[in-house]
Amino acid sequence: RVVNGYIKELRELACKILESLAQGLGLKERDVLSRFLRDEGNDSVFRLNRYPVCQEEAHLPAASQSKVGFGEHSDPQILSLLTSNNEPGLQICLRDGRWLPVSADPSSFFVLVGDCLQ
Repeated sequence: RVVNGYIKELRELACKILESLAQGLGLKERDVLSRFLRDEGNDSVFRLNRYPVCQEEAHLPAASQSKVGFGEHSDPQILSLLTSNNEPGLQICLRDGRWLPVSADPSSFFVLVGDCLQ
């Protein structure tokens, strides 16, 4: 019951973000993106992953660490919402190909635009 409630709240947060994006893009229908998530037959995925810090490399700068949790990838979905649980390790790739570490913030969600929305 707790997990289902959490999923419901995250879906609502994602819908609000998608509606704001649609508005910002000047789309006529504000729910053009969010209705995919609100549709009962949607195939949205809720996944819980935990990637613990590699303790023997935690003291090294990110560029010197050789062990990765998930590896370089892009998200195929429309949107990804991530929480850090105060664990470092998330990096984003800048347009010039450099990787930038993202500070862990347990009170925030990281909102990533997926391939479908791009």
